[in-house]
Amino acid sequence: MKFKNARGNLAVITIMMLFCLSIFSYGVYASYYGWLLFQQGAVNFIIGLFFLGCIGIPSIYWVLTTMYRYFAAVPSYINQRKIRVLNPHLIYEEGLYSESEKWLCTAVKELSKAEGLPRTPVVGIELCDDNPNAYAVGATRSYAMVVATTGLIKQLNQRQVAAVMAHELGHIANLDTMAKTLLSSALDGVMLILFKPMLLIVWYFGRFAALLMLAAGLIYGLLGNWQQATVFFVGVSVWIILMLLPTITKFLVTLLTFWHSRWREYHADAVAARLTSVDDMVSALAMLDRLPFLPPKTNKEQMSTLWIRVAMKEDTGTFHWLKHTHPPIHKRIEALRRGFYLR
Repeated sequence: MKFKNARGNLAVITIMMLFCLSIFSYGVYASYYGWLLFQQGAVNFIIGLFFLGCIGIPSIYWVLTTMYRYFAAVPSYINQRKIRVLNPHLIYEEGLYSESEKWLCTAVKELSKAEGLPRTPVVGIELCDDNPNAYAVGATRSYAMVVATTGLIKQLNQRQVAAVMAHELGHIANLDTMAKTLLSSALDGVMLILFKPMLLIVWYFGRFAALLMLAAGLIYGLLGNWQQATVFFVGVSVWIILMLLPTITKFLVTLLTFWHSRWREYHADAVAARLTSVDDMVSALAMLDRLPFLPPKTNKEQMSTLWIRVAMKEDTGTFHWLKHTHPPIHKRIEALRRGFYLR
């Protein structure tokens, strides 16, 4: 079935779209309610200011910036990452592009057609980057971009580069680029919209209540009234849990993001193996594993989920999945050799 690996990402995209719609509605209602309170007396003025400034406006701002990040991913990366865009209509103009650039643009066009993409993605080369790497960004299958670094073109042969480009096209075909953008925005939305107002209240006002409950619990405990002391200690425990809730949520969302990133790498490898061959994709991964990796100077965290390979120690350990966005390359090669994701 065409784009069979996109079904999981379709669910992620749908959930995230509904989440954005809910947050936007939440922000509009909070802004309206806050504006009404804003005009009524001193106490209501403070409450209204809280709803308007801490919930309403941040909610609407987050939704608008998320939509911008989603639809403006291609031009944003072109400007930020010093990418040379290859125009497919001008690749045969004499003196405009090198032979390797002409070949790269033609190869991406042929691979896109073979995968059944509705439109060939924009092809770019990230200049001044000797790291052999590649990535894909985009809002839809018809509006996306694949990028190879100069290091990839120089240090890998054409069959290996073609396999890497096919891997990136697999991300576009499987809707990985769309799901990744929305999923990474979820953490910002949860922290900004749900937890910032809560922490404002819990910390600045709740800490005094927590201290009083702790003191009262100790006093009742010293007096031997442990039943009453337990009630106050439970109240302190609830305050501590509320303070830790943002950190716990951030950890869980990060785990979800990392799991999604690892899962999509296996499926993109499978697309590359199907469009080129298992041997070509294995050869490309093995070569990338042998070459040194230089971490980027900027946007290190952002790029870690985009690149085909990241900095990774050989000693992965049992809890490797807790700290890496990519599976170890030897596991990816094993999956390709055994055909786990090719079925």
